[in-house]
Amino acid sequence: MAGNPIYIYDSSETSGSDFDRLGDPGKYYKSQTVADGQTDYTGSNYGYGSVIVKTHGSAIFHLSSGGSIPAANLTAGVVYDLSLAKITAASTATIYVMKKQTGF
Repeated sequence: MAGNPIYIYDSSETSGSDFDRLGDPGKYYKSQTVADGQTDYTGSNYGYGSVIVKTHGSAIFHLSSGGSIPAANLTAGVVYDLSLAKITAASTATIYVMKKQTGF
Protein backbone atom coordinates (compact mmCIF):
# COMPACT_ATOMS: atom_id res chain seq x y z
CA MET A 1 0.00 0.00 0.00
CA ALA A 2 1.45 3.34 -1.04
CA GLY A 3 1.56 6.10 1.52
CA ASN A 4 1.81 9.82 1.18
CA PRO A 5 5.14 10.98 -0.23
CA ILE A 6 7.66 12.49 2.18
CA TYR A 7 9.35 15.67 0.99
CA ILE A 8 12.70 16.73 2.41
CA TYR A 9 13.80 20.32 1.88
CA ASP A 10 16.94 22.09 3.02
CA SER A 11 16.78 25.54 4.60
CA SER A 12 17.58 27.33 1.30
CA GLU A 13 14.37 25.93 -0.19
CA THR A 14 12.11 26.98 2.67
CA SER A 15 13.64 30.24 3.92
CA GLY A 16 12.76 33.70 2.65
CA SER A 17 9.46 34.96 1.32
CA ASP A 18 7.24 33.14 -1.13
CA PHE A 19 8.29 35.75 -3.71
CA ASP A 20 11.97 34.89 -3.19
CA ARG A 21 11.34 31.17 -3.52
CA LEU A 22 8.60 31.04 -6.13
CA GLY A 23 8.97 34.27 -8.10
CA ASP A 24 6.66 37.19 -8.60
CA PRO A 25 3.13 36.42 -9.83
CA GLY A 26 1.43 38.72 -12.29
CA LYS A 27 2.65 40.77 -15.22
CA TYR A 28 4.10 43.73 -13.29
CA TYR A 29 6.26 43.37 -10.20
CA LYS A 30 7.40 46.87 -9.23
CA SER A 31 6.06 50.41 -9.59
CA GLN A 32 6.95 53.97 -8.74
CA THR A 33 5.48 57.41 -9.18
CA VAL A 34 7.50 59.61 -11.52
CA ALA A 35 9.32 62.35 -9.63
CA ASP A 36 9.07 66.04 -10.49
CA GLY A 37 11.33 67.18 -13.31
CA GLN A 38 13.33 64.50 -15.15
CA THR A 39 13.72 60.78 -14.41
CA ASP A 40 16.24 58.67 -16.35
CA TYR A 41 15.54 54.98 -16.87
CA THR A 42 19.11 53.71 -16.81
CA GLY A 43 21.13 52.20 -13.96
CA SER A 44 18.91 51.28 -11.01
CA ASN A 45 15.83 52.51 -12.91
CA TYR A 46 16.52 50.29 -15.93
CA GLY A 47 13.57 48.08 -16.82
CA TYR A 48 10.72 50.45 -16.07
CA GLY A 49 8.73 50.76 -19.27
CA SER A 50 5.03 50.35 -18.72
CA VAL A 51 3.33 53.63 -17.86
CA ILE A 52 -0.05 54.82 -16.63
CA VAL A 53 -0.80 58.51 -16.97
CA LYS A 54 -3.19 59.88 -14.35
CA THR A 55 -2.62 63.56 -15.15
CA HIS A 56 -0.28 64.44 -18.01
CA GLY A 57 0.89 67.95 -17.20
CA SER A 58 3.56 68.75 -19.77
CA ALA A 59 5.47 65.46 -19.35
CA ILE A 60 7.26 63.91 -22.32
CA PHE A 61 8.27 60.26 -22.72
CA HIS A 62 11.65 59.85 -24.46
CA LEU A 63 12.14 56.42 -26.02
CA SER A 64 15.36 54.41 -25.84
CA SER A 65 16.05 54.31 -29.59
CA GLY A 66 14.93 57.87 -30.24
CA GLY A 67 11.73 59.82 -30.55
CA SER A 68 9.38 61.13 -27.91
CA ILE A 69 5.70 61.06 -27.02
CA PRO A 70 3.96 63.88 -25.12
CA ALA A 71 1.99 62.42 -22.21
CA ALA A 72 -0.93 64.63 -23.29
CA ASN A 73 -1.32 62.35 -26.34
CA LEU A 74 -2.02 59.29 -24.16
CA THR A 75 -5.35 58.34 -22.59
CA ALA A 76 -5.44 58.55 -18.79
CA GLY A 77 -5.76 55.24 -16.99
CA VAL A 78 -4.49 53.07 -19.86
CA VAL A 79 -1.32 50.97 -19.53
CA TYR A 80 1.21 51.71 -22.28
CA ASP A 81 4.26 49.50 -22.81
CA LEU A 82 7.18 51.70 -23.87
CA SER A 83 10.96 51.42 -23.96
CA LEU A 84 11.77 54.46 -21.84
CA ALA A 85 15.07 56.33 -21.79
CA LYS A 86 13.70 59.18 -19.66
CA ILE A 87 10.63 61.21 -18.75
CA THR A 88 11.00 64.98 -18.71
CA ALA A 89 8.87 67.96 -17.61
CA ALA A 90 6.90 65.80 -15.16
CA SER A 91 6.60 68.49 -12.49
CA THR A 92 2.81 68.90 -12.83
CA ALA A 93 2.04 65.33 -13.93
CA THR A 94 1.01 62.21 -12.04
CA ILE A 95 2.52 59.23 -13.88
CA TYR A 96 3.16 55.69 -12.68
CA VAL A 97 5.88 53.51 -14.21
CA MET A 98 6.04 49.74 -13.76
CA LYS A 99 8.56 46.96 -14.33
CA LYS A 100 7.20 44.05 -16.30
CA GLN A 101 8.11 40.38 -15.96
CA THR A 102 10.07 38.98 -18.88
CA GLY A 103 8.00 36.69 -21.06
CA PHE A 104 4.83 38.80 -20.92
